Amino acid sequence: MRTAVFKVLAILLPLVLLVVAEGVVRFFGTDPFVIPVPGEPEYQTVNPAYASRYFRGFVPQVAYNPFLKEKPDSILRIVTLGGSSTAGYPYPFNSGFPERVAARLRSIEPTRQVEMINLGMTALSSHVLRDITPHVLQMKPDIVLIYAGHNEYYGAYGAGGPNRSRILTRTLFWFKKSVLFRRFERIISPPNESNRTMMAQSTTDVAITRDGPVYDAGIENFEKNLAAILRSLDRAGIQTYVGTLVSNLRGQPPLGVDSTAAEAWEHGQESWVLGDSTAAMEAFVEAKEYDPIRFRAPEVMNQVIHRLALDHGAIQVDTESFFANQVNDSLFTDHLHPTAFGYDLVAKAFIRAMEENVNDDSPDLGAPDPSSLDAAYARLLIARLRLGFPFREGLTEEEEMRQFDQILEIHRESGSSADSLATLAVTIQLPIYEALLEAKTHNLTTLDTAQALAHTRSLLYWQPFNERLHVQAAELASRQSSNLAGEVMQLVVARQPSEINLNILAALRLRQGAFRAAGILLHHIESSYPESPVMLYNMARYLVQTGDTLNAEVYFRRYQRAAQSGR
Repeated sequence: MRTAVFKVLAILLPLVLLVVAEGVVRFFGTDPFVIPVPGEPEYQTVNPAYASRYFRGFVPQVAYNPFLKEKPDSILRIVTLGGSSTAGYPYPFNSGFPERVAARLRSIEPTRQVEMINLGMTALSSHVLRDITPHVLQMKPDIVLIYAGHNEYYGAYGAGGPNRSRILTRTLFWFKKSVLFRRFERIISPPNESNRTMMAQSTTDVAITRDGPVYDAGIENFEKNLAAILRSLDRAGIQTYVGTLVSNLRGQPPLGVDSTAAEAWEHGQESWVLGDSTAAMEAFVEAKEYDPIRFRAPEVMNQVIHRLALDHGAIQVDTESFFANQVNDSLFTDHLHPTAFGYDLVAKAFIRAMEENVNDDSPDLGAPDPSSLDAAYARLLIARLRLGFPFREGLTEEEEMRQFDQILEIHRESGSSADSLATLAVTIQLPIYEALLEAKTHNLTTLDTAQALAHTRSLLYWQPFNERLHVQAAELASRQSSNLAGEVMQLVVARQPSEINLNILAALRLRQGAFRAAGILLHHIESSYPESPVMLYNMARYLVQTGDTLNAEVYFRRYQRAAQSGR
């Protein structure tokens, strides 16, 4: 009996020691999925260090989207899942499609607070998206948007990497819940220090032939993981929208070497010149399908999305139809990441799919262009990307960096403050929000108020609780009538819904002809500030422009009395 007890203790002792060690390590530090926002006790944000468990050396950036710890029913909370196209690459996150969706929703329902939590990160495969889904459920979103599928071969734990087994990957992710395991993993597998692009670092099997075992594994992984994600969201009663995938077809020749792909590409080019766009697009799709370097998702991924959306109560977003035959360099910065205009099309596709739940009869004011700094930042990231695999082959890492240094030098000496500040931000010599602040200050000095407002818009995403910035933003926006000014004021009102800010936004919407939004805002102001002279004057204008001249006269008389009493 005593011998048996000793044997049991000998077996249990290592387990007990591991549990104790895990507890000690957790006490002194861990990487939670969300962390508090310094100085704002009611808010939390996604921990930018959390993604390090899925990568070695490289840690993708995550959008800074603070959200309330306790969610009231009045807030519309949206979470987006996906890879770099969801993150907004090559632009900062504020120019990606999730923020375009949020901006449109805010313009439609200007008094309702919209929380957009963008979990898109570079190189995330569906394995990782599935692993973080429990955290998404804890956020209690009203809506989840998914745009994913391009990273199933070369992304984190993609089928083209060393670990192709879905079961082993799920098991490994279970172990990664342990802080002790992650610390041990970093010791035995130190970070890979490299200046090569993420595309070059993430590629193990360069050539993945169509219908081969790795090709099939990528599709199977995507299908199983997406089904699990949609099933979890459906059970939680969360409305989910899944976008079909688009990529650069007409402007991107095959990235790999394959005779079928090359012939299809040439046929597409010839058909396009002859004016047969239908045959051309079919050929371009075939060229992409046989391209052995699979950074662009195969068409079967969209078939999977369609089938699983039907099976699990999700709504398919037909992104492809919004791009139509214009899938070329005018809408893409590279092989698959959209331009700012392209991201706006993705957002419009999601908004169109959401129309049943959104009362949208307001005019489409169009998406503002990225600020000059954001645009320069994106150009530099794409320039760096195109110097590496698979766009350029045969260059050493040192040669890539030398050529990129030359590009940086051109931007430094261009005479544009946005270009020179972008080089500092890209090379991590200056945080991007500090670069934006310097750009805004320069714009004000040179009286370029349009760009000052554009940089202010970007700053509001990086510094959403900066009250002084809100005042400056409102002052700039009140002098303009552009959609950019409207977006800036919507961001200000979301944090500072004061009488003066609401009135500025209402007046803006009136000048833009967005009468529904203006009416909502004016009635909202009246409910809290019934004798506000600015509101009464704008309400009279609103009623005249919408044809109610009798009530317009009533409000104008009230305005006159309020203005006289305020003298």
